[in-house]
Amino acid sequence: MHFKNLLLPVSLVSLSVFADVEYKLTIEQPEHHLGNVSVSFPKSAQAHLDIKLPDWRTGRYEVLNLANGIRYFNATDHEGNTLNWQKIDKSTWRVHLDNPAQVNVSYQVYANQLAKRVRHIDDSHAFIDASGFFMFSDSFRQEPVKVALDVPKQWRSVSGMEYADNKHTFVAENYDVLVDSPIETGLNEHYKFSVDDRNYELVIWGEGNFDAKRILDDLKKLVKTGTLIWHEYPYERFVFMVHATSDARGATEHLNSTIIQRHRDTFAKREDHLSFMSTAAHEFIHTWNVKNYRPAGLVPYDYVNPNYSDLLWLSEGSTSYLEDYLLLSAGIMKTDEFFKNLTSTIDRHLDKPGRQVQSAAQTSFDKWINQGGDHGLNYSTNIYLEGALISMALDIDLLENSEGR
Repeated sequence: MHFKNLLLPVSLVSLSVFADVEYKLTIEQPEHHLGNVSVSFPKSAQAHLDIKLPDWRTGRYEVLNLANGIRYFNATDHEGNTLNWQKIDKSTWRVHLDNPAQVNVSYQVYANQLAKRVRHIDDSHAFIDASGFFMFSDSFRQEPVKVALDVPKQWRSVSGMEYADNKHTFVAENYDVLVDSPIETGLNEHYKFSVDDRNYELVIWGEGNFDAKRILDDLKKLVKTGTLIWHEYPYERFVFMVHATSDARGATEHLNSTIIQRHRDTFAKREDHLSFMSTAAHEFIHTWNVKNYRPAGLVPYDYVNPNYSDLLWLSEGSTSYLEDYLLLSAGIMKTDEFFKNLTSTIDRHLDKPGRQVQSAAQTSFDKWINQGGDHGLNYSTNIYLEGALISMALDIDLLENSEGR
């Protein structure tokens, strides 16, 4: 197994210098899911500058064809002179330069992919994953960035990134940090708390049958459990983003934040609350497993081409295996509830004929093209399910051969 260790203190070092790449998102027609983006790149002496929009986002191994939401692309130099450009593939715009020049581009984004957790704008909020909004150039991918939002004045903006000079502007070390630090801006509930000298935030968009105090109480218990597995925390600040909605389910891990989506009526019952907390634990674990170390095939992220690995079962499955362990250890989940979930995992494994056709490693590699439905059930497996059981078997073996250490 080959992994890249990405352990970085995700306090996201304060950037007092002027950002080299500047982004601005203006939302004037939220009811139409539209936003206008402008990007300023530093002066370039190249014959052309290739500017790209990612084709997929981190945490979801699926080609999303995000460039399909881009219209009205335009490029100018620092004096406002029009620069010639051509689109050379589905996600790349090539801007031609006759002389060294700063390159400014602008375009419109259609943002109505809430369930993909990549981009969504309406009259109550915007969820901004940079992969769906902000173009980049490989020439400046490692340069500092600044993101300014022009949104309704009553909106609140929250991200794992640091604020710059106002409550709707953020700074990041480079594009990779930006693309792994989504922004939730809009009408939302916002809570802050601290545990063991680390700062946390909970931001909830939407209405539902959730009890914010109950969620906060259990998140405080959950975030204390990191040292049961790891020696240190890779962040000083962490943001839990929650969408209580009717049309989206799922969650995604990010550098020092997570986005969790649930049906607005699935919070109140104990089994629903535990399901939510299991998801929160899963994304919390990802802060280490995937965000700070991950299979070598996923480093660096390509953004416009798939990153292949036969170890996604370890990235996702081990995370799934550990999530309920943390809840049990924190006193959030009872022992009988833990074993009920484990029994369900084993039953789902036995009910999946595809486990006899594809291995967890093969399914990992094919994650980009795997199908759901009957064909998926019968001819492939699930990296979360199989990975969790493999991880449990490995854990039992380690415990037996280390006398329980």
